[in-house]
Amino acid sequence: MDLLATYTLRYDDLRACLLFSAKSDPRSYLQSVQVGHGLVCATNGHMVLICDEPEAVGFDVLIPSAVVKSFIAKLGTKRDFLVNLSQVSSEFWLLHHYDCYELFKPLEGKFPDIKKVDMPKPESYESKQFPLLNFDFLMVFHKASAIYLKMPAPRIYPTSTNGNVYIEINDRVHGIICPMRSEE
Repeated sequence: MDLLATYTLRYDDLRACLLFSAKSDPRSYLQSVQVGHGLVCATNGHMVLICDEPEAVGFDVLIPSAVVKSFIAKLGTKRDFLVNLSQVSSEFWLLHHYDCYELFKPLEGKFPDIKKVDMPKPESYESKQFPLLNFDFLMVFHKASAIYLKMPAPRIYPTSTNGNVYIEINDRVHGIICPMRSEE
């Protein structure tokens, strides 16, 4: 079979991004992992995980979460290896690693422009009150950092009491979480 194009992705990025995709949202495009524009990312609308991937340039594909989940079930929890994402035709893509593969049709829809929401790592934070964060969302970031095994917990950098919070997992992977509103 001739493939139109093949791109290499980090398996850990797919595993971590799956945690951040929406589970049962009417916006089907949020139930996916986006690969393209130099990123591998996923969001549920309240938090986003952004993985820099220099090879993912020149295309944009939304891999359904069910496809990523099935692929992970086949490969298991191995770490630190690369998988291939190949374009089979104008309609179908293939996610594969040796004898494990998933043929899929990418989701239609406009994925949020992550580069507009992304922010640089804050230098410092001064406020009377730390932002209120949903503990369930913080636990998702903790699970993602465990996938990379680089640090025991992600580093949290608030921007203001009611502003978005920058969360660093490693030098290549970070996320943003929207805080719950507080009275300040």
